[in-house]
Amino acid sequence: MMNPRFQSFLYRFFRSPKGHSLLQQEKVIIDQALEQVFGLYLVQLGIVSSDDLLANSRANCKVMIDTHWHRFHGARFVAADFDYLPLKSDSVDVVVLPHTLEAVTDPYHILRQVDDVLIAEGNVLITGFNPAGCRIMRNLFGEHRRYFKKANLVRAHRIIDWLSVLGYDIEMVSYTSPSCLMKSDSSEKRWKWVEAFERLLEKMGLNFGNTYCILAKKRVSSPTPVGLNWRISNWLAVNKGRSVVSNRSHQTHHNRVEKDS
Repeated sequence: MMNPRFQSFLYRFFRSPKGHSLLQQEKVIIDQALEQVFGLYLVQLGIVSSDDLLANSRANCKVMIDTHWHRFHGARFVAADFDYLPLKSDSVDVVVLPHTLEAVTDPYHILRQVDDVLIAEGNVLITGFNPAGCRIMRNLFGEHRRYFKKANLVRAHRIIDWLSVLGYDIEMVSYTSPSCLMKSDSSEKRWKWVEAFERLLEKMGLNFGNTYCILAKKRVSSPTPVGLNWRISNWLAVNKGRSVVSNRSHQTHHNRVEKDS
C-alpha cells in the first residue's frame, strides 16, 4: 500500500532550494548507475520529482508507473496500484525505484514483485534517504518531521540483505556527500579535507551521505538436481551389468550352436 502523503510531499520538497540540491546530488549517482545497465525495457516505479531521472538512460522503451497521472517526454505512463503491477513476468530489463520503498508499507513485497517481472540478469536500481545523513536527521526533527517520520526510511544495508535473500548480486552502492559539511546548501564546491574525510569513512564502512543508490543484478543459477552424482554412478553400474549379461547370453547361445552342429 502506498503512502500518498509522503510521495506528494517529496514532489514538493524536491522543488524547494534545499530539496532540489539533494536531488541534483542524487541524479549524479543515478547517472553513474544507469551507465552500467543495458536493455530494451526500463520501468520506473513511483514519480517523486518533475525532473526526468532517466534522461541519461540508454533504454529504448521507458515506462513510468504511478498511482496518479503524470506526463513525461520520451516515456510512457501507466496508472496502477503498486500492490498489483500490470507487468508480465520476465519481461523487464531494468526497474528503477526512486524512494519508492520509503512510500510503501511493505517494501519487501515490492521487491518480490520486481523480482518477478525482471528478466534473468536484469537490474534493479534503488535510491533512498540515509537515516544517518545529516540533512535527513535535520528533517526528522525539523520542519518536515511529520512527513519524514511517517516515511518508511530503510537503511541501505537492510535492502542489500533483502536483495541477497532474493538472489541478487550487488553491483554498486553509492552515497551522496554529507551536505552538512558543505560551505552552503546551494554550493557544489567541497573542501579537499571533506573529500578525504568521506573516503576515510567509506573505508571504515561508515556512510553519512544523505542519499544512497543501490544497483543489483538478478542472479542466474543453473539448478543441479539433488543426488545427481550417485544416480549417475548407479546408472553406470546398471549399464555395465546389462552389457555383461548381454555378452554372457551371446556366448551361451554361441556354444549351443556349436554343440548342435
